[in-house]
Amino acid sequence: MRNKSRKFKLNNILIQEWNHDKKDVILYIHGFPGCADQAQLLTDSPLIHQFRLMAIDRPGYGSSTFQPQLTPVKLAKQLKEILDVLDINKIRLLSVSGGAPYTFALADLLQKKVLKISSVGGIAPLEKNNFKHMNVQQKKAYLMSRMVPTPAARILMNRYWKKGIDEIDKLVFTGFKNFSEPDRAAFLHPEVAPVLIETLKIALKQGPQGVLHDMKTFSKNWGFNLDEIKCPVTLWHGDSDDVVNVEFAFELKRKLPQAVLKVKKGEGHYSIAMNYRDQILSDLLKS
Repeated sequence: MRNKSRKFKLNNILIQEWNHDKKDVILYIHGFPGCADQAQLLTDSPLIHQFRLMAIDRPGYGSSTFQPQLTPVKLAKQLKEILDVLDINKIRLLSVSGGAPYTFALADLLQKKVLKISSVGGIAPLEKNNFKHMNVQQKKAYLMSRMVPTPAARILMNRYWKKGIDEIDKLVFTGFKNFSEPDRAAFLHPEVAPVLIETLKIALKQGPQGVLHDMKTFSKNWGFNLDEIKCPVTLWHGDSDDVVNVEFAFELKRKLPQAVLKVKKGEGHYSIAMNYRDQILSDLLKS
């Protein structure tokens, strides 16, 4: 049975947390798409009682108000205000996939207040030089963000939403058979799969605006220099990741010279978080 969480909102951002009496804090920043509820997959870990786990719905996802002018730097400033209100002076950051730009922006802003970062399957800036490493969907998203006006893109995405949020998992996982073998196993896991599908519906209940905004954000300059982040960083990536190509991990490593890169053989985009959950947490909790 998973630990119960408490939920509240600050700055129109939904915050969910477990073990709020603990001093060691891990902030989980979800990917694309995602929500705070996905952090419940961490609460089955035997390490869960060692730290206070916090997670947010990024604006436009779940219950956090959409912000049309949001950037990673602007979200970082809002999260700093929240941490100040909660009197949290030191923090560890855990992000997955598309949560990377927002996580690194927060680390750049907080500097010494961030003890460590773990980025799991994280994206690097989507630039022309790594276009060849994008999968088909990412290439379409990249081109759409550059060539299709936002109103037109919104109309296109809204056609899918007309089918209803209850059908969104079928739309997203239409290409399930094309996932890597380890990721197919993750989506068949009796405990993990229901959480992934249910939290996807929670994440997208506002409609496509969060997704559309992320697509544009990922393909723009993130607004800060990665090489100015000085805290310890561990980059976790599966060599069979066909959602975020492992070459993105090597790109992040080049931009974060102090980072430790751990490429796991035979792991995909979703399976690495499932199979290496406790190792990721243990590494993150080290000083």
